[in-house]
Amino acid sequence: MNTNPLLKRISRIIMWLIVGILVLTTIGAIYQALSTKSDQRNYPALGQLVDVGGYKLHIYCVGKNVEGSPTVILEQGLGGTSAAWARVQPEIAKSTRVCAYDRAGMGWSDPGSAPRDGQHMATELHNLLHNADIPGPYVLVGWSFGGLYVRIYAGKYPTEVSVIVLLDSSHPDQWTSTATGEAQFESNAGIYKIAPWLARMGVMRVMGLFQPDPGLPAPQNEALKAFFAATKDWDAQSAEFLASPATNDQARNLTSLADMPLFVLTATEHGTPPEQEQLWQSWQNELALLSTNSVHQIVTGANHAAFWLDPETAKISVEKILHVLEAAQTGERVKP
Repeated sequence: MNTNPLLKRISRIIMWLIVGILVLTTIGAIYQALSTKSDQRNYPALGQLVDVGGYKLHIYCVGKNVEGSPTVILEQGLGGTSAAWARVQPEIAKSTRVCAYDRAGMGWSDPGSAPRDGQHMATELHNLLHNADIPGPYVLVGWSFGGLYVRIYAGKYPTEVSVIVLLDSSHPDQWTSTATGEAQFESNAGIYKIAPWLARMGVMRVMGLFQPDPGLPAPQNEALKAFFAATKDWDAQSAEFLASPATNDQARNLTSLADMPLFVLTATEHGTPPEQEQLWQSWQNELALLSTNSVHQIVTGANHAAFWLDPETAKISVEKILHVLEAAQTGERVKP
């Protein structure tokens, strides 16, 4: 019985396509592994690696506590690392001790245990600060998703927190309060389910070559770009996002900070339609209501990342962090 020539050609094409995909995948995986090794050699950790129970987290502290001033702890957002605070941290260090750290799997930190929700993050940070001999109370500064994490920390360890600063913080209802938010969450979740595999094949590293340069001071700038390409960072970032429904529920459990000093800084440019921007502003107002001793300041023209990325807006972040730091020391109320 003769085989149809057309079917034979189609079979060959399919076979060569499969071979081509396997070859490209293998080349990509080798490229990713070799480049990761190179990044680890070229960008050593700036701070110390501290054991928190079978794995180590990276924390980088500069400055000194002056006359009992509390230590400032900087908490980055989803996918963020300690290197991103390169414009903010040195300025705060002129007045007090300030520490930036990497959550498990991010930056210079080892991968951690599951689940990657806010309660788990709070426990890890608590253990990190204790094991690194960094006593409280702390001024917690959270940007974006980091705002959820510091809120949960304050609820779990209230005696360790004296001040909170929220920099365009995420809100626990942002994915559930509207149909648009729900659709956006599902879309993002789909991306995060495949992103770690793309990172393993070097795809995220290649994409990073076409990303705008962050423009941060050296050596953090180059380290930040290397982290964007790292497989373990995409594993951690994906796990954090997929655990965000639990994180949001945990953040809602803290309904009041009483009269704890709280400063909320909000951007106005998120690249969303006017109705979504208006909703974001209303959520930021809600965050300010967590404390009876709070100020909410809108920074017109600032985008979401500007509070640590843009030189001028980063100065505003520093100014407000130092302001609430002073309020914590003097007992005065937070002022606009």
